[in-house]
Amino acid sequence: MSSPYEIDITNRQSEFQVPGDLFQQAVQAVFSGEGFARGEVGIAVVDNAEIHDFNVRFLQHDYATDVITFPMDQEAGFLSGEIMLSAQYAADEARQHAWTVEEEMTLYVVHGCLHLAGYDDHEENDRLEMRRLEQHYLRQLGIQYDGQAAASGSPNQGAL
Repeated sequence: MSSPYEIDITNRQSEFQVPGDLFQQAVQAVFSGEGFARGEVGIAVVDNAEIHDFNVRFLQHDYATDVITFPMDQEAGFLSGEIMLSAQYAADEARQHAWTVEEEMTLYVVHGCLHLAGYDDHEENDRLEMRRLEQHYLRQLGIQYDGQAAASGSPNQGAL
């Protein structure tokens, strides 16, 4: 039986392993948990230079960042969009917070999916709600997270 979620993962960096199965599970958990029975998402795993370029081009932020989301379509029960995340950024954050690069990148996928579902993190209350949801979905994946890592609160993420 095929999944109601079409997930396309593109790896454009060579330094770190991409946990494709975990990314698939993360997308399915968030999309279904947020009430989207069907969906399509592209996930691009890049390095700091590429995400920096996209951050400048699309958000006018002149720095590397963890994750950028590009919502495409949201209608009754269906959600689609693109998520770009930096594996290099994730590695730096993971070292600081004593968890794996794979866990940090999965946080970015969860965070990106929440942005696609309409959540924002520009105000403190919204950030706290996103952090709570990140914890909820990561726990479903067997990842313990206490809000320590980058995607849950840095003001430099963007959702277009």
